[in-house]
Amino acid sequence: MQRRAVLLTLAALEAVALALLGLFWFGMRPDLLLTYGSGQTGPAEALPWTTQVALSGWFVATTGGVGWVLVALSFAPRWRTRTSTYLAGTGLVWTVFGLTFAIWAAYAPAFERLRP
Repeated sequence: MQRRAVLLTLAALEAVALALLGLFWFGMRPDLLLTYGSGQTGPAEALPWTTQVALSGWFVATTGGVGWVLVALSFAPRWRTRTSTYLAGTGLVWTVFGLTFAIWAAYAPAFERLRP
């Protein structure tokens, strides 16, 4: 019973992280692309490479997809309890670190301009 409770908690946290990734993808990313003057074609060439990766079309989708697959695999009945927990935890950490990197890298050029 505890095994399922831990996995369900990690899956719920993964769902929250994926919702935040969706908010970044559909809400913040288009506005940042327009702000940085790159339109819909992709990040501007003058941006740092970290910002270009964070605003690229593949980074957020890949990060969310890998995290979701790892959490989904953890529910397979063939895994031992410890392995299932490690898979779900790794998927959650992967998604949260990807989200953190995407937000940090996307807003870094805007905050660099605020320096005196």
